Amino acid sequence: MKQSLNEFLVAGLANLGFDGGLDLIWNKDEHTFTVDITFSIEQKGQHFLLDMTGDSSKENPIEFVDSILLYDSTRQKFKPAWNDDFLACIAYEGRLGWKRARGVAFLEYLKVILLSGRKNLQQFLSNSEQLDFLLNFELKWSEENFENLVREKQKNVSGTLPY
Repeated sequence: MKQSLNEFLVAGLANLGFDGGLDLIWNKDEHTFTVDITFSIEQKGQHFLLDMTGDSSKENPIEFVDSILLYDSTRQKFKPAWNDDFLACIAYEGRLGWKRARGVAFLEYLKVILLSGRKNLQQFLSNSEQLDFLLNFELKWSEENFENLVREKQKNVSGTLPY
């Protein structure tokens, strides 16, 4: 079955079983996809939380949002400033898109990030014994782990996901 990168991402994200929000935003003019990840979780303690802009909140539920950028490397060069704005920035090759193995690895690794992120966020919000001002929560994306998974998937998965 021939599938475009967009179709693959839409179907794959819908099938991850994530209980938070996963939104795919396709910017046709910029040739980018943004995957917005939203965790929504009840805060059990009375933590004083600051977001990245310095705003404080004791709101319930707490929402944590992060994003992954997929960009066309034939049209745009990676910008180091993106590292501050996105959890990960992953290139695709213009009209060629991705090899299916990269797409399968992306969804598999994203699921790991979502599961560990949910668990870590719950621990972060339930830990009332540590000093709140010393705690920091953020998702972590390992480019090395992702690329290792891509290489592993290339052994068994063939085909392409054209743009």
